[in-house]
Amino acid sequence: MWLITRESGHIEYYAKESQVESWTKIDLKSLLRAPYHTSDLTRRGRGWMFHSKLEEEVKNNFPTMKTAELEIRRNLGVCDPFTKRTVKSAIWPPTYKKKIIPISCKFAKGILKNFKFWAYDPKMAEAAIVTEE
Repeated sequence: MWLITRESGHIEYYAKESQVESWTKIDLKSLLRAPYHTSDLTRRGRGWMFHSKLEEEVKNNFPTMKTAELEIRRNLGVCDPFTKRTVKSAIWPPTYKKKIIPISCKFAKGILKNFKFWAYDPKMAEAAIVTEE
């Protein structure tokens, strides 16, 4: 599971690193500039391998990575009053992020019936669930 916090603060989850290829080149370049956090201090894990691959792709202008392409549509019938030209819209396809986040630990049957609230700490990538018991 890959957790990515966008510049806006929005948190997105991806099942595998190949799903990040649904981003645009601009987004991938900004991802490379963002701080990278991992528990792997040896720099030999999957996270570091992905980070190194992304560095190579950005440096060589994405020779092997397929990225999302921008689509420009003309809004026929809508003109800019100053330039008298047809207005164009830039559309990016949606990313392949996870819509449902699986909970990795197993809970005993019926334990969440006394569920009160939960909180997520993005810095530690941990969630706390509070029940009445």
